[in-house]
Amino acid sequence: MEQIVGTVTGLREVSPYSFWVRVGSAGVTPAVDDLIRVDFERKGKKFSLYGMVVEITTMWDGTVTTGYQEEAFANGVYQGTSIYLARIIVTRVLLSEGRRRFTITSSLPPPVGEKVYLTSAEESEVALGFDLVKQSGREVPVGILPSGEVAYLDLKFLLGDNGAHINVSGQSGVAAKTSYATFLLWMITHYPRENPSSSQYLTGLGISEARSLIFNVKGESLLFLDHWNTEWEEAKTAEGDGNQSFQEWLEMFEKFGVKPRPFENVRFLAAPKDFRGTPYLHHHRPQVSSYGWDILDIVELNLFPLMFDPEELSSNPNFLLASTVIDDILHDGYERLVQDAKRELASGEYSSLKISIDGLSDRTLVRTYLAVTGEEPAVILERFNLPNSFEQLIKMMRVTPEEKGSEEEGSLVKELRREQLDDRTILAISRRLRVARRIGLNRLWKSILYQPGEVKTPPVPEYALEWNRPGGATVVDVSKLHTQAQAFVVGAVLREIMFLKESELLEAPVFVYLDELNKYAPRVGGGPLGSIFRDVAERGRSFRVVLIGAEQTASQVDYRVITQAATTVVGRQKHAELSREEYAHLRGALREKATTLLPGEVIIDQPFLQIPVTVKFPLTPWATSEEGRGRRYLMQDESKHISPEEDIENLLA
Repeated sequence: MEQIVGTVTGLREVSPYSFWVRVGSAGVTPAVDDLIRVDFERKGKKFSLYGMVVEITTMWDGTVTTGYQEEAFANGVYQGTSIYLARIIVTRVLLSEGRRRFTITSSLPPPVGEKVYLTSAEESEVALGFDLVKQSGREVPVGILPSGEVAYLDLKFLLGDNGAHINVSGQSGVAAKTSYATFLLWMITHYPRENPSSSQYLTGLGISEARSLIFNVKGESLLFLDHWNTEWEEAKTAEGDGNQSFQEWLEMFEKFGVKPRPFENVRFLAAPKDFRGTPYLHHHRPQVSSYGWDILDIVELNLFPLMFDPEELSSNPNFLLASTVIDDILHDGYERLVQDAKRELASGEYSSLKISIDGLSDRTLVRTYLAVTGEEPAVILERFNLPNSFEQLIKMMRVTPEEKGSEEEGSLVKELRREQLDDRTILAISRRLRVARRIGLNRLWKSILYQPGEVKTPPVPEYALEWNRPGGATVVDVSKLHTQAQAFVVGAVLREIMFLKESELLEAPVFVYLDELNKYAPRVGGGPLGSIFRDVAERGRSFRVVLIGAEQTASQVDYRVITQAATTVVGRQKHAELSREEYAHLRGALREKATTLLPGEVIIDQPFLQIPVTVKFPLTPWATSEEGRGRRYLMQDESKHISPEEDIENLLA
């Protein structure tokens, strides 16, 4: 039997998009987030209007108008009548024609006095449009609604068809931004491949081949995503509330239709601690490599400007001009080197060359050339005005103002003088490079070494950041680096992704998760790195590059970046931040609600939803902190790591 909430009231304004319900004395008192339905006829046509309760108020119905009367009522000597009013935001309108129903644009207000019903659990999918998403095969579960039903997002708003990118904001420490962002990433990449009803739409997008890049920016919190969360292990054997939580998490995953487990096929990369490439880690974990970039990467990916403070580049035109000129000089040398390498390799004079050079990218072709010449790469590179190390770059930028043009003066300085740059600007660049050396950028610049022998496969540097693996996730740790070096690494990775996409060398979707987005793409300034983020935000969706950004305050993120996110998630947030325009999509009392969200609760919005919905999500089964990784990993030889299948059975049995 359907439950009546009350009637559409004329005491407040009624429109096709929102209205108020007067809760009947014999009806069910609704709660915020409840879904309702109103059935009515207009000119012989039958409509079913669905909506969500966003606000509830109670008031005297005109009988009590003064404090004296209210006190008298409290003492039982005066009669008064109170009413409950619930504000409704329309989420969907269906037009019935026989047995068929069509979604139409909301253009008619429901009649005043019409009965309002609480929807059934089955109707919640219809009320929010989830039924259409599931019929299309584009759904991905993202949490549990207050009604207990599963909430979904539409992948066409995530993978570029009608939008892309996700933004997660919330107060530090209580909003669970990292937990929910990694949960979303896990669901997006796991649910379609495990759901037997996945459509050809998803198969054609290559979800199973998607690459995931996760930046670890704080501590070592994300370096154990392939480990079970300690809280899962403890909750399983706990008594009372602890075990109840474990069962609740399991029930959620059962509703989602996937088995809970940590990330799989994960590769972990850390910044080099020294010039030998030792991974810089505080906590032990096996199979971690370091990363870096050589002069070929730096020039082809336009990474040189990232070596400087982005704020200084944004505020100092002369400084920006000088860095641009140096970048151009390096590019000119690189292009001449590429042409020289093509000519030399095509000559057939190198007996150690055992591969065809047809189809090789410019960087791989040059690496091949440097491997077969028999000369030290540094010597060859110097002929083309290309430094093979950070130290050599500093040497090439040596300035001798008192003896202009002397032999001790760096070759890049001579080129800059030809471009009529003054000595003060050149000296400023030189000093900034020495500062960059002190903060560790020189450890990220790798020298190309000569390795004699036959070249039977295209050369791949051991320091290359190997993230391009089908279905793989790669965690890149930047937490030990200076802020400027962090910006360099983040920019270099994003450049590499866009380079491969623009070169049509990668078709599968790429997901990039980055916390503290406001630091890398700030509202004001940002320099070259800010430009990279704007490029990814505005053009990335056409290449299926999806940015999952998180931050405490969305109002401090570059406006052109934040507004490109088709999916917006808000965790618990402060009143002051919620007053900003970035949260205007939180209608009704949702802004107030955002200040009281509990850990494990978020408000999520996507274009197909007429109103953001509040969802609850389970504690992640993977560790999101170094302390949270399962204890048994600390007590056993991790080289004997058991298979994921055994792992799941052992914990869930």
